Amino acid sequence: MELLAFQALIEQLGDLTAVQRDALAEALGQEGSANDAIAFIETRFEAAPACGHCASESFCRWGHASNMRRYKCHDCERTFNALTGTPLAHLRRRDAWLSYARALVDGVSLRKAASRANICLDTSFRWRHRMLANSANKRPAKLTGIVEADETFILKSAKGSKRLVGRRPRKRGGKAKKPGLSTKEHDCILILRDRYGATADYILADLEGATFKARLKPIVARDAVLVSDCRQAYASFADEHEIWHIGINASKGEHVHEGFHIQNVNAYTARLKDWLRRFRGVASHYLPSYLGWRRGIEREGDAFTPRHCIAQAA
Repeated sequence: MELLAFQALIEQLGDLTAVQRDALAEALGQEGSANDAIAFIETRFEAAPACGHCASESFCRWGHASNMRRYKCHDCERTFNALTGTPLAHLRRRDAWLSYARALVDGVSLRKAASRANICLDTSFRWRHRMLANSANKRPAKLTGIVEADETFILKSAKGSKRLVGRRPRKRGGKAKKPGLSTKEHDCILILRDRYGATADYILADLEGATFKARLKPIVARDAVLVSDCRQAYASFADEHEIWHIGINASKGEHVHEGFHIQNVNAYTARLKDWLRRFRGVASHYLPSYLGWRRGIEREGDAFTPRHCIAQAA
């Protein structure tokens, strides 16, 4: 950690409550323990305790079960622990969670992750999507300043599916039957990115203007400058909501217009596709989880650690 960041952290310690300070001290003292993942999760729970069923803060301790503290809610009268209501609930082999989270940080294949954590391939698949469950919908509330927008297309995949509807199986890495890009044979991903690095992406059901507007309206700030290609959907949205819009006509060799460009979002798209290649095809059904995974890597940077992965899932 850099000196200035460490100093800023020290300054914020005074704003912690007594419970949060105790939880932080416990977390620092638990490093390297045999059940580090559970100790970390319970420490985070103690900093902001609430019932996993009804979110009530009125509860009492109710013994231990499976090496975890158990509680009973005074409102719904149900028992719970720190994992109740999270994607990690009911998962076994907790001793291997941190090893598996490290595999998520490194972005290795399911087989390599299974080998690292000493679990079977089916368990590796289930753990990956449990730990990524909360990442799929984690996006910034608003994109501000100069907001770049563009679409990218990925060939639809039914990888892992035992029943295909509407087409015959094709070899992995195959090509679309018809030339051009469409949502019939491709997953269309709308990617939005501002100059602060905040990124949002959405899988579009079709290329209709109303579909674009439904995704752009909640995320693009009213005082932003929207920079995109010359697709009419962007211009219509900007006109309707009185947002300044710059259209880049790449088909005519234009890449910069009065200093505005979409090179940042294009660079992100290139990094995303290059990263996805290591998985040798991602099923369309699970593509949102992988998009959220990549956003987390870009958003957190060096802070994207095994503990961070577990914290996001819990």
